[in-house]
Amino acid sequence: MRTLGFLIILFASTAARAEEVGVVVTGEATMQPQLVAQIEGWLKSHGHQLVPAPLSPDAVNTLIDCFVIEDEGCARRVIEKRAKAKAVIYARVDIQPGGDKDKTVTVLAYWFEQGHPAVAERRSCERCSDPALSKTTDELMVALDAIGHKDVAGKLQLTSTPSGARIAIDGKPSGKTPFDQALAPGPHEVTIELDGRETETRFVTAKAGEPVVLDVPLVAASANKQRMPLVVMSAGAALVVTGVVMFAIDQDRGPDQPPEIRNTGPTGVALGIAGVAVVAGGYLWYRSAGKHGSAPVAAITHEGAYVGWLGRF
Repeated sequence: MRTLGFLIILFASTAARAEEVGVVVTGEATMQPQLVAQIEGWLKSHGHQLVPAPLSPDAVNTLIDCFVIEDEGCARRVIEKRAKAKAVIYARVDIQPGGDKDKTVTVLAYWFEQGHPAVAERRSCERCSDPALSKTTDELMVALDAIGHKDVAGKLQLTSTPSGARIAIDGKPSGKTPFDQALAPGPHEVTIELDGRETETRFVTAKAGEPVVLDVPLVAASANKQRMPLVVMSAGAALVVTGVVMFAIDQDRGPDQPPEIRNTGPTGVALGIAGVAVVAGGYLWYRSAGKHGSAPVAAITHEGAYVGWLGRF
């Protein structure tokens, strides 16, 4: 019964949104038809009635001018006075240079609805293929709709020092810092990554209508991750040198040798082999510093020597 009650409330809140919605897309001309089709497809699948050409070309130009001067009140007046629909989704799509495969597409969208404050969301699609843009658009529309229903959505406000860090929520890339977007209620794992910095992970619980505010300092990656393999390689080289010396001073028993001899050859060979193995292992560790929780190991006992690789599994 409790689940049924929640579904009834959610349906009622969705129905409270305007059923008649028009879509206006400006910006990069080559991307406009695709973005219009994706936004309209999302609206239709969520029970909204589409209104074609909700604004006249002259009204669209006026709306663009409002955003040029960053006057959201001006844009709202255009929508309320000249739109043929009760609500209008206005989106601007831009492309950053980078070629067809490496292009980055940015979409900034506003949901204007009469009698309600406008809500806005921005999403970026890196190396943006058609499927990636479709996914980005769906995430954008979900976020817009969730913000419009603050009684059933949470919010994550995340900053980092320095900014520009990549964010993954529950394992899915979600943008970069500073980050201020809707978040579904419930527990989430937030990962913050930036090249040259230690990766940070935070576990948060979003609540309906309440923002989760995080300010994460990103410390420089530990130099020990690359220093330690160098130390290991140095130790291996020392083992090799020691092994060579012990092999060189080795004495074999013979008629002209004194009763006490230095039979260091076998130990020297063992040390040399161990040293080579440690140097090789240290080099591999250096190449993959920070990616593995393991390291080479070597030891000498009164019975001999051994080499190997120590790791945590």
